[in-house]
Amino acid sequence: MQTAKNNSAKKFILKISLIVIASILGFWNSLVTLVVLLILNVPIIRKTVFGKLPTDPGFKRFARLESYEYIPGRFIDIYYPAEYKQAQKVIMFAHGGGWISGYKKQPNNMSWYRFLTSRGFIVATIQYSRGYKAGIEILISELEKAILFLNQKFRIKISLMGLSAGGHLALLTASRKYQLVGKVVSYYAPADLLDIWEAPSIFARIATLATLKRLPDKDRAIYEKYSPVNNVHDNFPPTLLVHGLKDDVVPYVSSVKMFKKLRETRAPARLLLHPLGGHGFEFVQKDPRTVEILIKTIEFLGE
Repeated sequence: MQTAKNNSAKKFILKISLIVIASILGFWNSLVTLVVLLILNVPIIRKTVFGKLPTDPGFKRFARLESYEYIPGRFIDIYYPAEYKQAQKVIMFAHGGGWISGYKKQPNNMSWYRFLTSRGFIVATIQYSRGYKAGIEILISELEKAILFLNQKFRIKISLMGLSAGGHLALLTASRKYQLVGKVVSYYAPADLLDIWEAPSIFARIATLATLKRLPDKDRAIYEKYSPVNNVHDNFPPTLLVHGLKDDVVPYVSSVKMFKKLRETRAPARLLLHPLGGHGFEFVQKDPRTVEILIKTIEFLGE
């Protein structure tokens, strides 16, 4: 009897030890992965951390900031313009970062908030889950619930705007919650996820793989399922697509495909291209074309 008890105790201790070791290894692997991604992503991080719109008013213009727990453990921040009116338009802004990095209060995103609120828009934003932990469906769900929250709060249709991976999530969310979405603005987003594998960016490929958990040659169907270009329908909201022709992270052809598909279904769509723009071009280039694109974005959202 005593021997049986001893064996059970040993098995229990061994089981606990294996769990602890696995947890340590899992944490270490995640840490190493994040460090590698950080190194690979240095040029993009430089743009986003230190980037600033040429149209940024340069000082805080928020009348106030409200924060709500719109789902358990997830908060939505709402920035109000200096002159707040009850019927003002609301923009739900989704940050970029390859689904696995980036954060809502990142300096480049704050630059967008200042610009948008200075033009009279209310701006809402969330910190969505990391793709490598949650998977793509959870990220879309969080954005969908944010749209529902804003719709119930303001009782109007919400415009969706996103950069890169955020633009991808915005397009997919618009395809599903089109009844609640007024307009969509997508800056350099992978509308066709298979295009990522045609670009030289290693970070983009790793980020996509970490989020979808599949290689395209092993499960092409999941790439097609979560590509906005394959989710266009007759009720798709009016959409503005923006891309730089020199983008080496997300090929500009992705936005061109999306534009053509929208036009085929007669969904209202516009496409603005920057001949010299790279990924995140609006934060580093101060030329007239960049300013023109930013102004046209405001005009589109305000129509």
